[in-house]
Amino acid sequence: MRAHDRPPSPPEIDRRLQFHREQWLLLPLMFAVPIVAALGLLGGPRQREEIDLRGVGLAVEFAPREHLEDWGHLRVTVVNRTSGPLTRAQAEFSRGLLEAVARPSFQPPLARIDGDWYVVPLGDMAPGATRAVTLDYRSTAAGALTGAVRVRAGEAALAELPVHLTVLP
Repeated sequence: MRAHDRPPSPPEIDRRLQFHREQWLLLPLMFAVPIVAALGLLGGPRQREEIDLRGVGLAVEFAPREHLEDWGHLRVTVVNRTSGPLTRAQAEFSRGLLEAVARPSFQPPLARIDGDWYVVPLGDMAPGATRAVTLDYRSTAAGALTGAVRVRAGEAALAELPVHLTVLP
């Protein structure tokens, strides 16, 4: 046998992109998903709402869009900016905010449900003191959750913030 001087040449192949019908149909989706994500419609950054009334600072941090069956997280911060103590301070979450969620978990723990409000005690707060409450929950239905978070000391409502969440399917 005689060895070849050169290997055989490759066959001629028509080089071009070829898409199947299903791939052509899904091609716009490939470009649409990053655009929708960049606009913040697939979740997005967390939002912080703040109010300062009667010497009490109330801040609520949450994601305005959650996905169905995912775990959500809401953080409430209360600051006593008055010159005196706040006695029997408590953070309250409206029922409308929690009506379509499963297994809400409060830290510090939930003390009671008082009518339309879920009550979490914060104790006595000295001037300049800060307390935080976290709420972890799992959404069970797509749609809008609208409610409020408020702070009370004794019988007086000191500050209240509306909260609007959208649960995406």
